[in-house]
Amino acid sequence: MRILVCPPLHFGVDYVINPWMEGQIGCVDRTRAHDQWSALFDDVARAAEVKEVAPLEGSPDMVFTANAALVYRGRAVPARFRMPERQTEEAPFCDWFRANDFEVVSIGESDPFEGEGDALFQPGLPILWAGYGVRTALETHLALAAAFDAEVVSLRLVDQRFYHLDTCFAPLPGGRVMYYPVAFDERSRSEIEARIPAERRLEVSDADARGFACNVLRVDDRVFLNSASDELREALAAWGLETRVHPVGEFLKAGGGVKCLSLILDQLEAPDDAHRVVPASPIRAVQIELAGHLLDDGLLRSALDIVTDGCGSFRVDRLDLAERKDQASRTSLRVVAPSESLLDEIVDRLGQIGAAPIELADV
Repeated sequence: MRILVCPPLHFGVDYVINPWMEGQIGCVDRTRAHDQWSALFDDVARAAEVKEVAPLEGSPDMVFTANAALVYRGRAVPARFRMPERQTEEAPFCDWFRANDFEVVSIGESDPFEGEGDALFQPGLPILWAGYGVRTALETHLALAAAFDAEVVSLRLVDQRFYHLDTCFAPLPGGRVMYYPVAFDERSRSEIEARIPAERRLEVSDADARGFACNVLRVDDRVFLNSASDELREALAAWGLETRVHPVGEFLKAGGGVKCLSLILDQLEAPDDAHRVVPASPIRAVQIELAGHLLDDGLLRSALDIVTDGCGSFRVDRLDLAERKDQASRTSLRVVAPSESLLDEIVDRLGQIGAAPIELADV
């Protein structure tokens, strides 16, 4: 098994793009961060082959390689970061993948996707769990399904502290998962429960979740993580997993734990593809137009709230603001929902504030 890491030569908290970074600018102890990183990957290297990408000055979050791409069977789908602060990372990671003989497959240029941070394969099962709602756009799940010929289960994140799927959800062997239910909406919790029986689901405590216990790197029967309560260790041991605790507190100041620091290049326990039929994606989309006093009357904010409250995702494709108060402004929104029924509900509610669909996209 190969794992891609990036030495923390330029790591620090230089800006704020998640709640963990609040009040942490300039507070990272770089010597301690280096020691924590080295201790972790010296241990990981006893069980896996650790590959390194050269860090880029001015890209302090490049150390969090899990966000760089999703990799499966020699194919890499690179990230397209939502935050401008991280977009400088995209080119050097793509260069590394090409230089190391990975097929780099782009999934478009319009919507953000943040790699293995928001997309995790279930060991041994043909399921790709994919997060959306904070960093990654829902519509990218369609492209992931096509790129990897996998069933993608879309999970909506609703807690800004757990802004990537890998901060609150860990697929484990034997059809098991460890997760923090509070980080998901009700529909997403139901999706997890429909696929994973209760005896194979491990719900972590608030304290373990805050300690990034779900942000685990698993190599064979070892799970590497920042911290774990005695109860969590016992539960994992009952599943035949050895807990390897490596505190990475300096990296938590930036909102990243052990898994964030590592990108899996060889997925373990790949599913048997023989005779497998991948179900069609239930995701649906529509183009919406809205006209009126979008800002003064709060119409645009109301529209976006309707989409997100309805489990959807949006992209503002056009925003034409009027020059005078007596003129109407106009916007065009790409609205995406996890199912046709949810999209219908969103469209009905948008219609109540004057929005109209102009193109129904069967995606």
